[in-house]
Amino acid sequence: MKKTLLHYLIFSCLLTLVLAGFVYASNPVDKKEYMTVTVASGDTLWGLAKQYEPAHGLSPDEFIRWVVDVNRLPSARLTAGEQIVIPVLKSKQDGSLAVKR
Repeated sequence: MKKTLLHYLIFSCLLTLVLAGFVYASNPVDKKEYMTVTVASGDTLWGLAKQYEPAHGLSPDEFIRWVVDVNRLPSARLTAGEQIVIPVLKSKQDGSLAVKR
């Protein structure tokens, strides 16, 4: 009986996580709300994360994951001339961060 209950609880938790993932994935980021930058020669996501750090409030790793995910980049490597959306809100009138923790 205890083993069955444990299996039921584990299955329920996993199902909840999968459903939460679908809800998160179905709510895409509105790119129009965020800054777009044109990549210059020598730019890296790490460097952009550090450059815009006061405006986004993320760790460099979180910044890089966000940019790769939202821009659907095949890797974290950038090409000069490409335009990418970064997690910095265009309108910072209320002083909010791009992504709340």
